[in-house]
Formats: sequence, structure tokens, C-alpha cells
Amino acid sequence: SVAVNWRTTTLVQFPQVQYAAASDWTEFTEVVNVIDAKSEQVTLDKERIVYHHSAVIDNLNARTMYIYRVGGKGIWSEWSQFQTASNDSNDFTFVWFGDVQHGLNDYVPRIFRRAFQQAPDARFWLFTGDMVDLAQRDSQWNDLIAASGFTSSVIPWMAAAGNHEYPDTVINEVEVSYLDPSFKNHFTFPENGISGLKESSYYFDYQNVRFIVLNGNEQLSDQALWLDSILSNNPCRWTIAVLHQPLYSMGKKRDQRKTREAFLSVFDKYKVDLVLQGHDHVYSRSYKLFNGKKVSPEGHGTVYVTSMSGSDSYPLNYLYNDLMEKNGANLQLFQVISIDGRKLSFSAYTPAGTLYDDFNLYK
Repeated sequence: SVAVNWRTTTLVQFPQVQYAAASDWTEFTEVVNVIDAKSEQVTLDKERIVYHHSAVIDNLNARTMYIYRVGGKGIWSEWSQFQTASNDSNDFTFVWFGDVQHGLNDYVPRIFRRAFQQAPDARFWLFTGDMVDLAQRDSQWNDLIAASGFTSSVIPWMAAAGNHEYPDTVINEVEVSYLDPSFKNHFTFPENGISGLKESSYYFDYQNVRFIVLNGNEQLSDQALWLDSILSNNPCRWTIAVLHQPLYSMGKKRDQRKTREAFLSVFDKYKVDLVLQGHDHVYSRSYKLFNGKKVSPEGHGTVYVTSMSGSDSYPLNYLYNDLMEKNGANLQLFQVISIDGRKLSFSAYTPAGTLYDDFNLYK
């Protein structure tokens, strides 16, 4: 299945998605399938009205290229394409971005473009939160989508919610923080997470890899129980956890103890392979760790990586330096991660195309 989201500035009659198996010519238009979309009227920060539309295309054939377009009565987008997953454990690649957040107009477009050049066949792009700086400002979401160009219409996005998707608002003279509605307006994610955090805590299996997306902003103990339950029945060879706040902070003077206390023992219990994180605006990669200590490269352990993709770097914090194999600051990075059977390959690149860090895991 694939979720499709788009928005319009005016009301569209009969919003739909048309799709078909891709072909070498234009005859696919004679056999298109049609799905009605859900639409929601949204009032933006300057009282402007827009309409967000979404549809889930399911029951697709595996390992197939599909072509699709969105629209409604009298208006349609161009045709775009996407590739479905395989039913088996064939090799695949995805791209991971840390905090994008800053430099959406100036510096982020080039890292998106370089990532597409480096891994044009990536099956999806994964974000570990703080995709924008102020989620309540629609202009920043506009900048993010504009920075991605056409790529977001051909490569699916998966994302965790960061703290900057949680604006602080004063209600009855009390400051509260909540997931801004814009996050769910722009994306349609699986609804298999815990109650109250659907689409910001969820998991999905992709070709023998279980990806678990956690919301590091709230309900950590509830998510830890949920995490235990979905890892206790995990049919996949590889497990990758995704969250915004890192377990071992290496930026500023931070120490995310609540995150570590909630999830570390579960990661250890089920031998999670890789944890992808953001928040600290630095790059750090741990050794293989178990119970907060280094283990041998051949031993059972988890590698924790924190990265950033935007233009605002923080100073390094060396609180957990003895656990880290690679640290860096003042770097814009994207990561290309490939799974080929019993091998996971990880490479971090700068937008200039320089290989900054790489390692392999084997199972």
C-alpha cells in the first residue's frame, strides 16, 4: 500500500487518486483505477483556507511500478510513479535525514538533491523529527515541500515527530505542548501505534526489516510497553528504531535520561540492531552497546546514531564520548542505508558528496 497526500487552495469536487500499473506508453490511461480521497478544510495561521486531501492505495501487487495522479472534477496533476515493496527479503536502500528544520530555503534543497543523486532508487526517505522549526507556521511546511522538488511525489516519506512539531501554546494562562495538527495534515502514517499517538507512534515491515517509529515527546512508559509487545512477535531479521530524542545525547549540555530509561532495556532485550535519532544537531555514532557498555563487533548490541541535515549546528557534548566511535559538528548530512540479506550497510554523506562515515552490520 501507499498513502498519497496533497492539498489545494480551493475546494475540489470529487477529489480522487487515479492509478495503474506503469507501462512504456500512455495506454495505461484506459485502465486506470480510481480511489475517492478524504478531504479536510484547514484554516492556516493567517486565516487562509486550504484543503488537504489523502487516500491510501492498497491491495497493490508486490515489486511493481505504478503510475498515479491526483485531482478531481476538471483539474488533475501530472502523472508520477512509485515502486512497491517485494514480498521477499530482496535488497533495498532508504535514505535517512536528521533534523532538517533550519535553512529550508537556502541550505536544505541541495542536501535533498544530493541525496536523490546518491540514491535515486531509494524506496523511501526517513526523517527523525524537527522537519520544520515552527510547525504552526504554514510557510515553513511550504518551504520544506518546495525544497524537496518533485522527489516527494516519487519517493514516499516516513517521519517521527520531533519537539518542534510540538509548539508551546498558552491555554487558560497555562502553557501546554501538543502535536501540531499540521503534522497529520501533511502525512498519512500507519495507525497501529498506541492510543492517543496514532500516526506519531507506529511500525511497518519492509522486506525483512521492522521499522518502529517512536514519539519521544510524551507517553514514554506506554510506548515502552507497546514496543515490548511488537518486538516480542517480530518476524523480521532486522530491527531499526526511529525517534527524535537520542538515548545518549552528544549535543549541547543534554542528557535525555527519560528516553534512555524508557527504551534502553527494551532495545537490549530484543537486540534491536540500529537506532536512528535527531534533536542534538550533531553527528554521533556509538560502538555496539548493550546495557550502556561497549561490546565486541561480533557481539549482540545496538548501534545508536544521531545526525542532522539542516544548517544549525550545536557544540558537541562529550558526556558519552567513551561510547561513541565517531563524532562531528558543523556538518549537513544525509545517510544512505542498504539492507542486503544478512548485511546492513550505512554511509553518511555531506551535500558535497563527501563520504563522512560508514560501517556495516552482519547477522
